Amino acid sequence: MTVRKRLTPAEFDFIRPHLERQKEQNIEHIRRVLVDGVKQREIAADLRITVQGVSAMVTRAWRTHVEFGSRPEGWRAVNVALPDNVADVVEEMADIARRRMLK
Repeated sequence: MTVRKRLTPAEFDFIRPHLERQKEQNIEHIRRVLVDGVKQREIAADLRITVQGVSAMVTRAWRTHVEFGSRPEGWRAVNVALPDNVADVVEEMADIARRRMLK
């Protein structure tokens, strides 16, 4: 079973500046999927593109949310000063955890 990814209007507004490479029309369609819950096949029909094309746009936006948006449930932000080599390890661990969320 596929889990439908959803964002609140505020969460979407927060990542919107990071979507600037998308056409404005596409940003609105991505919003319709992630915020309003419109099915991707409906958006594909509106845009006259494949469902896979819509899925790719939505996936990029979701990854933007994971990277720049609010913290996922159960996560906490930690601000510490570390030696460079230790900070590199911690940043890599965070990247691995984020990538696992995208699967």
